Amino acid sequence: MSQTFLEKLRNNIHLTEEESKNFISSVFDGEIASDFLTEVLLLLNKNGFGSQELTGFARSMRDVSRKVISEHNVVDNCGTGGDGIGTFNISTTASLIAASAGAYVAKHGNKAITSNSGSADVLEAAGVNITLTPDQVSICLDQINFGFMFAPLHHEAMRHVAASRKSIAPDKTIFNLLGPLTNPAGSNIQLIGVYSKDIMQIVAETVINLGIKRAMIVHSYDGLDEISIFEKTHVLEIIGSSVKQYDINPNDYFENKDKISDIIVSSTKDSLELMNLVFDNIDGPMTKISLINAAALVYLSGIEDNMDNALKCCKEVLASKKVKQKLSDLIELTKSFE
Repeated sequence: MSQTFLEKLRNNIHLTEEESKNFISSVFDGEIASDFLTEVLLLLNKNGFGSQELTGFARSMRDVSRKVISEHNVVDNCGTGGDGIGTFNISTTASLIAASAGAYVAKHGNKAITSNSGSADVLEAAGVNITLTPDQVSICLDQINFGFMFAPLHHEAMRHVAASRKSIAPDKTIFNLLGPLTNPAGSNIQLIGVYSKDIMQIVAETVINLGIKRAMIVHSYDGLDEISIFEKTHVLEIIGSSVKQYDINPNDYFENKDKISDIIVSSTKDSLELMNLVFDNIDGPMTKISLINAAALVYLSGIEDNMDNALKCCKEVLASKKVKQKLSDLIELTKSFE
């Protein structure tokens, strides 16, 4: 990789999508030294990266991923993490509710990096076998509407960036945004929570560049990378190439006297306990926040045409105990692959 490339960044000139894609492809091929990559990542942080750079990185990461083939129009609920709040695993809980309501959910996730419990941690603690092949994930989608893709098994090339990311930690890099943008099942419908309102527009532009058809990019005013029930949530909703901007007010859906501290956990065990309370349809903030995020998935999937009806649908599914059965089915099916 030439010094000209580095000089461009040192002079605070944005990379094109092609330059970004070619560079990170060389990284994934093991052709770039860690110290060179570290300097590039630090310069991108200093300059502020744009949607062309993010798109190029995402396209390259998608190219080298182990893909899941599905005939279904799958939806994913994957956030950037990094909000620093430490809630239980809302996205996984909401995803299982949405799958029980008829959505096909290809959940992309990992073990905890910045949180106290990642989606892989809580599913594994529940008894789910998370180390599936792409074909086995496809079978899960076909049979029970839900497949979990453990990120390290689908993005093996990320081993080439581990040293650089570790040297920069705890600061975030462009790679923190790539998880939601590199779903191995090629999801064209996504609920993407981000850690800062400042990056919402860049993520929205990248989503459009990547051809994702329906999406909601969300960040709540209390800092969550989820739709919140404690404060309003800012939304960029994408349909095709159009973007609609609005706020979701939780008071429109719930009588709310809850505190965010009620859903903060310190371990995977605590996260699983709250998830199980949701599946038992126990009233509380853990259930409300899971329902409103599940409703967004049901709405984006086209099962219902607005959030009001989607929330009603999710409440009915939860009350029927179908979600608890969905988790049992997931455990049984994934264990059968061992």
